[in-house]
Amino acid sequence: MRSIWINNAIILTLCLLLFIFQAESHQWLAYYHSDIEKGQWWRLLTAHICHTNGYHLILNGIGLAVVSALFLDTFKTVSLIFSACFSAIFISICLLLLEPDLQWYVGLSGVLHALFAIGVCDELKKGDRWGIVLGLGFITKIAFEQFNGPSLMTESLIAATVFINAHLYGAIAGVVYFLMTPLWQKMLFTAKRALKNSVKNNE
Repeated sequence: MRSIWINNAIILTLCLLLFIFQAESHQWLAYYHSDIEKGQWWRLLTAHICHTNGYHLILNGIGLAVVSALFLDTFKTVSLIFSACFSAIFISICLLLLEPDLQWYVGLSGVLHALFAIGVCDELKKGDRWGIVLGLGFITKIAFEQFNGPSLMTESLIAATVFINAHLYGAIAGVVYFLMTPLWQKMLFTAKRALKNSVKNNE
């Protein structure tokens, strides 16, 4: 459990540092469609730890804490940071390919939806009824946004448009990541074995 909160602290510290240097971080790290097309691929990842204002950062910080607390057991076995990085890049690629009119984007909310989806999938796999309740609520929330648009209150707080499709892509990213869990575990096992063999050969 300790590692989960350490991961949260790392993510939130990065978000806070980039917020302190907001002008520079937005210039060099935010999602800009045109800059990514020019080869600035790091923006696919870094855009998600940039924020529009303090309210935006606080809301996402609270969201990260809530998701982690709800799915403590899941993120004891699933790497929160690795799954967050995968989801961030997945969402950004979806934005790049499917949302060509979107020129600018920042924020962690899409990744939070991905982490929530991973947690729900894990609960459902275990046969936990709580997972069914959370899953239905999550699907309802995504569907409501798609049909009714984002919360005007949230948009007012963060001083920006809430791009709801990022939430949808995040949910899809979480499901994809969970389905690929056996692959991640195999890759990790192979990497550990290779490292172990390398150490033995160097002794």
